[in-house]
Amino acid sequence: MRTVTMILVITAIFAAAGAWPVPDVNESVYLTKARHAGDPSWIAGDFFLETKDAHGIFFVVLGPLAAALPLEATAWIGRVVGWLALAIGFQYLAVATVVDPSWSPRRRAWAACAAAAIFSLALRQTHAAGEWVIGGCEAKVFAWAFVLGGLGELVRGRFAAAWCLCGAATAFHPIVGGWAMTAVTAVRLLTPWPSSALSARVKIALVATGILFAALGVAPALLMNAGVDTATRHLAARIYVVDRLPHHLLIQAFATGFVARHVLAACVWWLLARMAAPNEARHRLAAFTLIALGMSLVGAAISLTAPWTGSVAYELLRFYWFRLADVAVPLAVAIFAAAVLADDAVCSRLLPLAPGLVRTAATLLLLADLAVESRHWPLPGCTVTPRADSKVDAAAWADICEWVRDNTSPDACFLTPRGAATLGWRTGRREVVSWKNSPQDAEALVAWHTRITDCFSRTGSTSDLERSTATLGESRLKEVAKRYGATHVIVPLDAPDIDDVTLPRLHANSRYAVFEIVP
Repeated sequence: MRTVTMILVITAIFAAAGAWPVPDVNESVYLTKARHAGDPSWIAGDFFLETKDAHGIFFVVLGPLAAALPLEATAWIGRVVGWLALAIGFQYLAVATVVDPSWSPRRRAWAACAAAAIFSLALRQTHAAGEWVIGGCEAKVFAWAFVLGGLGELVRGRFAAAWCLCGAATAFHPIVGGWAMTAVTAVRLLTPWPSSALSARVKIALVATGILFAALGVAPALLMNAGVDTATRHLAARIYVVDRLPHHLLIQAFATGFVARHVLAACVWWLLARMAAPNEARHRLAAFTLIALGMSLVGAAISLTAPWTGSVAYELLRFYWFRLADVAVPLAVAIFAAAVLADDAVCSRLLPLAPGLVRTAATLLLLADLAVESRHWPLPGCTVTPRADSKVDAAAWADICEWVRDNTSPDACFLTPRGAATLGWRTGRREVVSWKNSPQDAEALVAWHTRITDCFSRTGSTSDLERSTATLGESRLKEVAKRYGATHVIVPLDAPDIDDVTLPRLHANSRYAVFEIVP
């Protein structure tokens, strides 16, 4: 019963950080894809929804639910299940690494829950490349839950089971699970390992199952670009790394201060690791963290040499070298900080105060953080912008989408403002292109880039994009509409030269207008 209570408390801690209004950042991508996978007639013919999928298992699992329920309900169900899965994995890991069996049951429970709260805080503040774990409903949330469970097995000295769980993570998300499998294997090879009570047959079966799970995720990702010529692959890699996602993939493009905070967090973890009482579980977690940091160093080296190595670097950088350390470092900080705080002897050496008083102060600080973080909960009377609509005027955009949904044909196709990301979610209508909804396979990614520059660029570059196609002139707008089959355009009313548009205006609110594109 105490274990169930701990899991529920940790789930609530994760919910405090993750319960943003629907749709969250990537839900408008993943869940519209899932619904289309479950019901291909929904927004049939949409460019993005009909591109190849790199996370097929997620769509197989969530597709029927997304097709049967409203997307908002699917998102909340997926979120709760995801937070619960993360909590189960985290509690399993924390019990083996934070908790000392000699402590009282109350202190053991406090240590695990405090570690979860510190993890939530550290995840938000110490990443370098923008990786997150606790948030909306998407494939990597479930992948990270399996990774946490795999780490729980790894620190207990059970490699085969750890490999199997990380294989399941790879089935949901090839990058998250693939890097975890690599690091788990490295820990097994580079550190002393205990004898196992499992028979050789069982261990072989677990490893084989992990390989099978991993293949379910890796094979579709690899096959997406089968038969694609080298020039297209190289161009797609450059678009992906330099134009679309440099803030995740190129260290020189990371937000100011992010790398410094990440390095400081790694230093704090190292100091905490020297203070905490040593045991084999913590030693294996430390090895995993060091290996993840080593991967980031390799990624940094590839990033910094990209101006000279070109396509080779971009092809390698697509694999998110910084992703594992972005999670491993805050996880290690949380585990070792909670271990230090919960150990009376260590805590007394660190601070000249009663350990119980220190833990009370830490609890109050963590509760204050959770209270502040939970202000974005979509409770009655609160007005919070969904993060998927952060690039538009959220209220006016939702209003214009409601009109589009109720007053246009289901086969209509729209040119939308460059910051828009939720037209399909809110209206069930096709869209020519969206900056947020970028495909995964090389051919579609090159086509996406062409659509983006056709719709928003005067020069063919992504460095000078306009907010609306209408800004490029009515003749250009009609040319683009004819090329991609657009029947309507939604234009921000403060866009330059909006008064020069002579197309029929069907509807407008305070910020946006809908025009019909007449050939």
